[in-house]
This record gives sequence, structure tokens and C-alpha cells, in this order.
Amino acid sequence: MSGKRIDFFTRFIVESDALEGIQADPGLVRSQLEKKYQKGHVGALLFLEMAAEKRKILNKNLVCRTQGLITAEQHTKPGGPKLRYEWIGRYRLINVSVGGRMSPTPGLIPSLMLVWIAKVVAWQKESFRHTPAMNLRRIAIFHYEYEHIHPFVDGNGRSGRALVYYLMRYCGVNPFVFTSDDKHETYYCCFDNPEAMCKYFEARMNG
Repeated sequence: MSGKRIDFFTRFIVESDALEGIQADPGLVRSQLEKKYQKGHVGALLFLEMAAEKRKILNKNLVCRTQGLITAEQHTKPGGPKLRYEWIGRYRLINVSVGGRMSPTPGLIPSLMLVWIAKVVAWQKESFRHTPAMNLRRIAIFHYEYEHIHPFVDGNGRSGRALVYYLMRYCGVNPFVFTSDDKHETYYCCFDNPEAMCKYFEARMNG
């Protein structure tokens, strides 16, 4: 992996953690990337990088593995809670709320995710026919929908942003870093409106 790629991954992981109040050590992240560490947040990004390069189509296992890798070692970082075993790499079986809004009940998660994954796969198969701008909008909407489903007890934001990276790499759009500076002013507020999320993605690409 090139130094430029390591720089990008380091910033992506550190900032994505920071958005959730978790403090990743940039030096450790960089070292893990250089050693091609297969676990944790680093392992998740490297796994998704390989999946995109090999044109792997999205499926439940890919989604769950991404969340599982990201959350399994999060308790080793300041601010990262230790999760129960059954909350790692598995759809949630309990109710959760985000920003005061209740997420879909656990019984709905499998069917909602089945539909969401099917939509992403249908887009993946046709993405080469679309312009980069059209693909960017679709990925923004997928991100908006994923976070509203909130399929896991924890790690939804980080796994969702990691999946955005995978989808961008899959269709040849240059990925961007979700920065913690955007947290309240320009990112979190976009979850009230899919069009706002599309505009946020466009602004990040052009910023």
C-alpha cells in the first residue's frame, strides 16, 4: 500500500471514530495499516478495499463482517465501549433510538436490510452505465437509508461510512473523509432529509 493510501486510510479511520467520540491513535492506525492488520477498524477497511477491487457484490455477510471488525476491538480505544458478544457482527435484537428518534423495531431489521441490500446490488450491476454524479447521489441515499434502519446495536455510523467507501471504490468514485468537524453543522443534520445528504456528499467531493 502506498504512503498516500495509508495517509487516507489513517485519516478516514481516525475521523470516523472521532465522530462517535472514540479516540483512535493515528500512529497505531498507521502502523496497523503498514502491517496489513486484519482486525479492528483497519481490518474492516482493508477487507472492503479488497472487496471493491475484486468487484464483490454486497451481501449480508459483508455488512455484518464490516460492523463486527469495527466494533470487536473498539473497547481498546478511549471512548469505545466493550460490546456483548451477540452485538458484534449480528443484527440487533433490541430497540435503539438515535437523536431522540426510535429506529425500526428489531423484528423489522432482517426484511429492511434484505430490501436495502437488494437495492444496492441492483445499482451495483448497473453503476457502470451511470455518471459519477449519479452514482454519488445513489450512494448518498443508500447511506441515509442504512443509518435510518440502524441495523446494529452499535457501530452503525462507522460501518455505514466504511460501506460508503466500498461503494465509491466499487463504482470508481474517489472516496472522501467524513470529518468530525462536520459532525453537527453539516453531517448529522442531513439525516433529516435524503436530499440534504446528497448535497453534503456533493460538497465533500468538491471541497
